[in-house]
Amino acid sequence: MDIEKLNYAQLQHDIQIAYTDNNQQGKPCLLFIHGLANYLSVWHWNILELQNHYRCIAIDLPGNGHSSRTNCNYGIPFFAEIVVEFIAKLDLKNVILVGHSMGGQIALFTALHHADKIDKLILFAPAGFEYFSAHEAMLLKSAMTFGNFMVLDEMQITQSIQQAFHQQSTIANKIIEDLHVIIQKNNRTQYRKMLDQCIHSMLEMQVFSALNKIQHDTLVFFGENDQLIPNQFLHATTPKAIGEKAVKLMPNARLITYPATGHFAQIERAKEVNLAMQKFIQNR
Repeated sequence: MDIEKLNYAQLQHDIQIAYTDNNQQGKPCLLFIHGLANYLSVWHWNILELQNHYRCIAIDLPGNGHSSRTNCNYGIPFFAEIVVEFIAKLDLKNVILVGHSMGGQIALFTALHHADKIDKLILFAPAGFEYFSAHEAMLLKSAMTFGNFMVLDEMQITQSIQQAFHQQSTIANKIIEDLHVIIQKNNRTQYRKMLDQCIHSMLEMQVFSALNKIQHDTLVFFGENDQLIPNQFLHATTPKAIGEKAVKLMPNARLITYPATGHFAQIERAKEVNLAMQKFIQNR
């Protein structure tokens, strides 16, 4: 996959954020946030179309992609602060946060704690919609630790991305190749520590009980064959049911689901998703 020309923003604490920006000044700004163990180019198939209508900015979160890898306290609050600082650094206006998976939970947390910084939310299979009890969270943390989940290597990345797509494609294979290169270029121990902190934070900083406080207009997408949400071992439910339950709690949210679609609805259903996003932004 060709990565668009990268820019870099220098933030506090020696953090450098890699990002792409089509620089459509004066138009609504879509700020894209990727999920766990991913990178900004997963938004390529959306930006390709949406860049004709909006300012499109995709970032690599710290510890991921081409951004800084430092000894930070990685997690949802940290990433939300990074998003807010990035918005201020670039003096972005009319910001619509677009988050996928963990990026969706970051967007929700940002909306809860920095409501004035953003205008709308667009969420794809957001982590945070699925509620875990304290006991379930403890079980998940233990399973990930004792299951050696954090010994992340190329094989596990391959399995994770393949599982995230309902139907395998050259796109999935290219994402896998890119992520392999990123892993091989960086410190694996540091990367695993970051992932461990992120997963623990997602479980500790749940937003489900506060969804009713989010007043922003919100559009949510789920693939009906998502194999990652809900957790298949703990919750006998469906992605659509998870989305419906959460959206009912939000005053100004609506849900779109797609059959025969996995965790990456924004890629597998790019054409339909891009059109739905435009209608949502234009209030149609």
